[in-house]
Amino acid sequence: MNIKNNSLKIIDAWKSALQNRFFSLKLFLFPILFIIYSAITQQLGNYIEARQGIRLEDKLLMIFPSRDFSIEIFILLYSSLFLLVITHLSKPAVILRIIEMHFLVAVVRQICILMVALEPPAGMIILRDVFLENTIYPQNSPLTKDLFFSGHVASIWIYFLCSQKKYLKYSMLVASVAMSFMILSMRVHYTYDVFGAMAFTTAIYFVPLLTRQYFTKTKEYTTVLLPNRR
Repeated sequence: MNIKNNSLKIIDAWKSALQNRFFSLKLFLFPILFIIYSAITQQLGNYIEARQGIRLEDKLLMIFPSRDFSIEIFILLYSSLFLLVITHLSKPAVILRIIEMHFLVAVVRQICILMVALEPPAGMIILRDVFLENTIYPQNSPLTKDLFFSGHVASIWIYFLCSQKKYLKYSMLVASVAMSFMILSMRVHYTYDVFGAMAFTTAIYFVPLLTRQYFTKTKEYTTVLLPNRR
């Protein structure tokens, strides 16, 4: 009975959400934008790998053990995404927000990578991701210089920010710490890339909300103090 009630709740929520033209338009456009983004980044990836960058000094990185966590990172990333989506199916706005955040963070990250040319840390272990290697990454070689900032840490941090369930938010916080530890242990990123991922993702998440609240309050303030004159 609970499964049936939950299914009906999910269906009703999506029917209601899809009646909003702006919601439907965004839901339709984002997959197309992702395809375009993927095509562009595959070409940019070759350029990024070929250019000369600088190797940063990162004493904190040496604290972490050196080990290949490719399988664990893959499982943690995609199981976290699945868990977040499955527990928020009755909240279409949250699902759309996850998609929107992934796209916005990806674009901002690509701009940062193009602006900051870096060489990977010494002792880097190649991170294998079957999904990314067949979508965003160049086909002929793995990416090693897409450094600032960490896409994997940013993704988990998106799930932490978007989650509306307390127990899941705690879980995603723990997952973010675990992801950061594994990424740094593989020397895939500098510690700056991990902190940068959280900072940029948080800003991208909250700036639109704060801006919307500001304009809403401004509109209400104007309506009260400056009513329409006949």
